[in-house]
Amino acid sequence: MNNRVALQKMVVMISCTAILSGLLAGCSNRNDSSQSDAQSKPAQADPVELVFYALSPLSGTQEEKAAQWTDYVRKKYPHISFKFINATDDNTVDKFILSKQPVDILFGSFASFVLYKDRDMVGDMTDLVKQHKFDLTTIEKPYIDLVQSSFDGKLPLLPVYDLRLGLYYNKDLFDKFGIPYPKDGATWEELLVTARQLTRSDSGIAYRGLVTAAAGGGLAINQYSLGYANPKTTDKAAIYTDQWKRYFESIVPLFTVPGYDPTKETMAGGAQLKMFEQGTAAMLLAFNSYGIFNLPSLQLNWDVVSLPEMSGLRGIGAQPYPVYLGLSSTSKHKDAAFQAISALLSGEVQIDRSSKFGVFSPLKDPKAKASFGDAGMWKGKNIRAFTAQTPAAPAPAARAEFKTIAEGELNKAFLSVVTGEKDMNTALREAEETADKAIQQLLSQQAK
Repeated sequence: MNNRVALQKMVVMISCTAILSGLLAGCSNRNDSSQSDAQSKPAQADPVELVFYALSPLSGTQEEKAAQWTDYVRKKYPHISFKFINATDDNTVDKFILSKQPVDILFGSFASFVLYKDRDMVGDMTDLVKQHKFDLTTIEKPYIDLVQSSFDGKLPLLPVYDLRLGLYYNKDLFDKFGIPYPKDGATWEELLVTARQLTRSDSGIAYRGLVTAAAGGGLAINQYSLGYANPKTTDKAAIYTDQWKRYFESIVPLFTVPGYDPTKETMAGGAQLKMFEQGTAAMLLAFNSYGIFNLPSLQLNWDVVSLPEMSGLRGIGAQPYPVYLGLSSTSKHKDAAFQAISALLSGEVQIDRSSKFGVFSPLKDPKAKASFGDAGMWKGKNIRAFTAQTPAAPAPAARAEFKTIAEGELNKAFLSVVTGEKDMNTALREAEETADKAIQQLLSQQAK
């Protein structure tokens, strides 16, 4: 009897032990499963607001800016948002730097970044490109070369869209005077013939054949790939040259045809644009961005053709003139800033931005480039004007401060020749002399 009771107790104990072990195992499995589930879910990133500082001021309301920039980034990185700040006359870049406000992303034309290169505003994205496995080969190489050659091999900027020069024309004025419309691939000499025919006075109104929104007819991105500063001697300007004389000989006559009346007032950028927009100029040299931002509000019967070509450089357009996004050297959110920049450079985003806002993609992807023409105002227009030509090679790199000085003097020389103040040789020679003096003064100041 006692043996039977002892056996029953042993069975109960074994059963309880087995049940308890099973319960513990079950609890253990559930805990492991919970830990596994927790580890498989990505950590929620903390919200970060990146300061987006525009050296080239952005137009539009905060909502419109968000539609062009923030909304695209948040689709991939919901935790990232932008605070937009524009450089203005009251809030200049130098004032902004002195204020020591935090900045993460910089936006502007390449010329803007070069102008402020000595302020050390931009960092270097070379390591971030590797870290995030960003494929630089998806971008047209000249845009990358332009940056690295100007910033000592570093990569502080990535292009977000390009600006292409084209020749807009007012069909109604051509019809009014019975002049055939311009065509793609025309030469500057052929354009001069057309400009002469359309520069006239009619019923007391002065009409001009050609005006320009690009200084000197695109002097800064000329088709000859001419620079302003001598890259070999490094501290000398390169203005009084046979190459620049040849450029002036092609462009200056367009603004000096009989009846044009070129003065400092009529040659000012705002005055030139106003002539076209009010219907008193038949043709306008301007970037493709002019169309998307200006033309929709104007009652003009317009179209566009390619930039006129130099007779010895058929099929060659202006040099690349990209708009860049830069990584701020002072950013405390470099990873997030790079993620935002890279998101804006994805193929999907580039195609959508191009089709909605009429900007020209820097990507090699043909779909991204072609989508430029899907923007509503470009429907039925000759968008081939911006795609048919091969961009000229970038001008030789030169020290940014020297380039800025020389470019300013060359622009003054162009205006003085057009307005008849000086002959071409005198203007170019004096411009080079003045630029050289300014460069030497700069070097002396920096040596102190």
